Amino acid sequence: MSAVSARAGRESLLERVNALLVAPGASGGESWLGYGAAVIGAAFGLIVGAVSGATPLQVTVLALLGFDLFGGAVVNATAAATRRFHGARASRRRQWGFVAAHVHLLGVALVFPGYPWATAVVQYSTILLAACVILLVDEPLRRPVAFAVGSVLFSLLPFVTATVVPVELAWIAPLLVTKLLLGHLVPWGPGARCSQAAGEGAR
Repeated sequence: MSAVSARAGRESLLERVNALLVAPGASGGESWLGYGAAVIGAAFGLIVGAVSGATPLQVTVLALLGFDLFGGAVVNATAAATRRFHGARASRRRQWGFVAAHVHLLGVALVFPGYPWATAVVQYSTILLAACVILLVDEPLRRPVAFAVGSVLFSLLPFVTATVVPVELAWIAPLLVTKLLLGHLVPWGPGARCSQAAGEGAR
């Protein structure tokens, strides 16, 4: 294999990985912001785990959660993610399914005995219900509805976390709300409108 072919293969692999972790066609700035936030989140998880005396498994889980939630919150606010998740082929079922697939809180309850299962189930169910409310409206109204729902949840979460959730785990649920309800479900760039307009023009 020639050096040119090997280099092209590596670039193609990196592009596929970047398309999976960020979004297809993401700009350099969007990618750097996403990965930068993810690295900061992973470091935050490691530090929180180390300071709280967590086990190696728990520290690893916190680092992975930090990578995913910090990075995902930023990536979902990019125009590239809007094109990916709010384009002509997007559907409410797929968008809700993406939210439902984030069972992070249930995993946290499994790994951390101090995180009550009842709290994890209620928080997870609340996020799913909130996603349903947001998806009931058309995209032009989805952003203000998402922020209205998010405001209510952010007001209630401190009362829950202050009483039953260990302080070192209190950041997980708010970041899930940010990543999923304010990020994934909301179109944050011209990508969706452009794709829809192109589809209507083709018809």
